[in-house]
Amino acid sequence: MTEIREFFLSLLDYNQETGDLTWKHRPPVNKGNRIFNALYAGKKGGSIVTSDNSKTSYLQTVVKGKTYKNHRIIFAIMAGYMPEQVDHIDHNGLNNRWSNLRASNNRDNAKNLPMLKSNKSGCIGVNWHKAAKRWQARAVDKDGKRIDLGRFDNIEDAIRVRKAYEKEFGYYEHRGDVQC
Repeated sequence: MTEIREFFLSLLDYNQETGDLTWKHRPPVNKGNRIFNALYAGKKGGSIVTSDNSKTSYLQTVVKGKTYKNHRIIFAIMAGYMPEQVDHIDHNGLNNRWSNLRASNNRDNAKNLPMLKSNKSGCIGVNWHKAAKRWQARAVDKDGKRIDLGRFDNIEDAIRVRKAYEKEFGYYEHRGDVQC
């Protein structure tokens, strides 16, 4: 077992089916452990916080004075390391089932962004360009830069070009754009 995995497993249990972390009982050798056991042992670890950047809610837990997001603790327990980022496949930051988590990085995580609420086309990366009075397809390239895939007279052509780009460059499926 890796050191980080052992560290978290000495303090917490993880249920893969529910995604819950639960505090373990500590040996009642001192007053601090007895108080901890009375307050926390056997209870779920984590409190809900909302990220300022994404407005997504996550669970986070303070372990030995340091704050960790639960999905990062879980990844360390299950895989033995903490990746650069952990991606929630279904976009629900509170769903920490192992089957819903995958190692990621900033560039790859951007490929799994959900559709913005302001989206009017129903398809990620397709919008109406007011000045050109045409449909526009856009994407993010391998370096994380926004690129223009073209402007089109009809929405179907813009969606087709955007979907072809997603397939060619490995975007994730099930990104919240069920209409296209």
